[in-house]
Amino acid sequence: MRVLLGLALVVAVSTQLVNKNVNRAVDLTTQIAKVTCEVEVENTGASTVKTYEVAVEPNSIPLLSYVSVSEHGNELPLRKVTDGVYEATLSAAVTSGGKTNLVVLLTFTHSLEPYPKAINQPDNQLVRFHSNAYFYSPYSTVEQFTKFNLGSSKIESFTPRSPSNKEGQSVKYGPYSNIPAKTTARITLHYENNSPFLTIRNLQRTIEVSHWGNIAVEEHYQLSHTGAKLKSQFSRLDFQRNPIGAPTAVKSFRTVLPASSKGVYYRDDIGNISTSNLRETEDANELEIRPRFPLFGGWQTKYYIGYNVPSYEMLSSNGGNYKLEFPFIDHSYDNLVVDDVEVRVILPEGTNGFEVVYPNYEVNRLPDEKKKTYLDTFGRPVLVFTAKNLEENHIKNIEVYYKFNSIMLLQEPILVVIAFMVIFVTVIIFVRLDFLYFLWMRTEKQDRELLTLLRNCLTSPTR
Repeated sequence: MRVLLGLALVVAVSTQLVNKNVNRAVDLTTQIAKVTCEVEVENTGASTVKTYEVAVEPNSIPLLSYVSVSEHGNELPLRKVTDGVYEATLSAAVTSGGKTNLVVLLTFTHSLEPYPKAINQPDNQLVRFHSNAYFYSPYSTVEQFTKFNLGSSKIESFTPRSPSNKEGQSVKYGPYSNIPAKTTARITLHYENNSPFLTIRNLQRTIEVSHWGNIAVEEHYQLSHTGAKLKSQFSRLDFQRNPIGAPTAVKSFRTVLPASSKGVYYRDDIGNISTSNLRETEDANELEIRPRFPLFGGWQTKYYIGYNVPSYEMLSSNGGNYKLEFPFIDHSYDNLVVDDVEVRVILPEGTNGFEVVYPNYEVNRLPDEKKKTYLDTFGRPVLVFTAKNLEENHIKNIEVYYKFNSIMLLQEPILVVIAFMVIFVTVIIFVRLDFLYFLWMRTEKQDRELLTLLRNCLTSPTR
């Protein structure tokens, strides 16, 4: 009975809120669908409300990458209630008859479908996007307006729904009034989109921490072009004659590295790729990645980059307590999409007491591992984290707290000294034994030669 009463209370509280006015802007100029909703919320009930729910259509849940809710320019704490439902805690409770303004941001990956699925080398790429003409919400909406920014005036078609119209590079739907909660009206937009459809299928990132002043970072990429596939045979001659004549090909892209990064390298299974360029600025180092061949739809490449940064950039300490703070993923290229990422943090031998503060999205931690390298005795602890379906909004810091006894810094120098002492003693003993052995061998030989000479002299006939 209490459970039913609690559920009824939750429903009553949730229905108190009304979306007074919604202005929805959908950015479809890249491979990521970015939905920004400016929502004016009003409390029409009798009691105060402290939370606001964001709902995602069931068929869009697998494509959802990022969710955030902001109030007065400040991002609100967000809790995942269930798949497709998120609850934001408002900065201040909304009293009866009160209003507040929120900004809801949703991003979706792999939501733009190349259509046709295969094209020729000089063809432009057309994509389809399926959406809802209305703002999908658990609350009713008094008035709403939606604008789809396509970034191209070549619009093949869009689903008409009165009122709706095409205007330059955009399609507008609305205004619509008095829309019930969770109302859907399917629409499809078919337009030209030649932006790079690059997807990192798998990213393996390694952060190796040394308390001797250096942090080494290495990233292994499996990169695919997920746009319309190349139908005909690739012509290197046509591409060299007119590179612009292949609008969907990706020839190069820019990776942003920390400004203090040194010893940058870019390699693949064959070896070093010398076509890359590194541009150093005050704020960051920009590495131009140029694969060995242009990437067309359905093509993929594998490579890895690495660099070193001073430890003070990511590591701070207070006595024996240390804090490692670094971005979970970095800016690999503009409008990046990462399907799967694994981040491995290799800490110095002897660290313990790990505590992790995660960014405001789902990150999984796998069981810790051990890694033995040079001068290790029982191995270095390795913290392993994984995540899926990430994009630029997920470039946020993760914090790892641990304890480390500074006396352990002497372990490696002591091992080096002991190793050299063992080598020197071994060499001294070996040389000494070797000298006595050869001295004994040489004396015995001389004695035999002397005896042989005397015997020959005594037994030889006198002339």
